[in-house]
Amino acid sequence: SLLKAKDLEFIRDRIFELINRREANIHDPKEKQQLQAVVEKYLYPTDDYISLTDIAKRFNPENPSYVIQSWLRSRNTIAFLGQWERENNPNFDEQAFQQLLGDVRSPSYTLTPVRWIERVNAVGIISKRGKKGGTTAHPFIACDFEMWNDVTLRYNLISSSSTALILQTDIVASRW
Repeated sequence: SLLKAKDLEFIRDRIFELINRREANIHDPKEKQQLQAVVEKYLYPTDDYISLTDIAKRFNPENPSYVIQSWLRSRNTIAFLGQWERENNPNFDEQAFQQLLGDVRSPSYTLTPVRWIERVNAVGIISKRGKKGGTTAHPFIACDFEMWNDVTLRYNLISSSSTALILQTDIVASRW
């Protein structure tokens, strides 16, 4: 990686500074607070999985599993999940993934988190049934899910990311 931890901290702090000075084009205090939390959560992801069920409850409190299944209907989602698994899971079943891509084209096929996990030997999503159950995912996957659900968040995160990329370019260029 070209960036060191102190550079990432600088970029994160600079994004927060832009948000606080109202230069990040975010005027609603609630959106500003939400973006700060999201930048913190996804700029420094840990290995702690994030609850997709909790995110989904913000959009459909009575049936969060429907929100997750709707996200899993998108070919872009499946392609993203496949790429994540290829990069992070040595036991990912590529052949089963290719078959699954064909299956999801059928309008009658419903992909659930459990079916995804079992079909391709996925590790990026964990799904537990029962009273204390739910679906959790690696922070990169959770970020994709959260952005899929919230277009304002998606816009603000992309806007902040472009600021971070400019800062990263400045940092790398200053080293030359």
